[in-house]
Amino acid sequence: MTASGLSCDPITPHLGAVVSGVRFGSDMDEGKRAALRDALDRYGVLVVHDQDLNAAGLRDVTAGFGPIFLHQAAPGIVHPDGVPEVMILERAPEGRGLFGDEAWHADVTFRRPGGHVTALHAKVIPPVGGDTGFASTIAAFRALSPGMQALLRRMSGVHSYDGPGRPDTPGQTAIHPMVRRHPGGEEGLYFNSMFVTRFDGMSEAESRPLIDFLDRHVSQPEFTMRHRWRVGDVVFWDNRFTLHYPIDDFTGHLRLMLRCATLEA
Repeated sequence: MTASGLSCDPITPHLGAVVSGVRFGSDMDEGKRAALRDALDRYGVLVVHDQDLNAAGLRDVTAGFGPIFLHQAAPGIVHPDGVPEVMILERAPEGRGLFGDEAWHADVTFRRPGGHVTALHAKVIPPVGGDTGFASTIAAFRALSPGMQALLRRMSGVHSYDGPGRPDTPGQTAIHPMVRRHPGGEEGLYFNSMFVTRFDGMSEAESRPLIDFLDRHVSQPEFTMRHRWRVGDVVFWDNRFTLHYPIDDFTGHLRLMLRCATLEA
């Protein structure tokens, strides 16, 4: 337990922790905010149970991690009244498809500075299913051969909002190094197949074999954790060193989440 009263119970050896000792909206102070930031740096994904936040409350908690990201207008993007910083992610019982379920990905890598922390708050969940998978890009990079690591350190990826097979999205395309260093010292892949269209200086056709290899590599079970949602959960993750994937396996039931994200400072 930290001096702020927070305790962390690791979920896997390389990723994730359940946090206790905090009640958002009632006992938050700078000490607890700093302890949460330190815990996220250490574990990559934090799960906090039994919270009850409205949209403004989620925005205020998330703002403790950095400048809020305002998502551009797009079909299907809905915000609570008066809180444009928060998105409503609702999958109706008769619907199909979840926001972001096209591939394992990190949020807002098509910007520079890119996405830092995403917070997702569960309001309504199906009785079974609707889990979210997370992957450690640090563990994935560590498992690559020295030769592949050296190659990737010399490369940059082109990240575009509209993704592979489409022209670069104006104002929503950024070039980032393929490898970046965590504040704790380890290196991690900065890559996801949803937004990386090619490698800088290469065509999409030339880039595709390595993109496909890395996508398969980083999502191997030994680098991942799977979160089973409970109503009231708030989950934070670090988009710099994790990927995530929402699992659409619950047709016939409602799933309702609130989402807020920050950019790197």
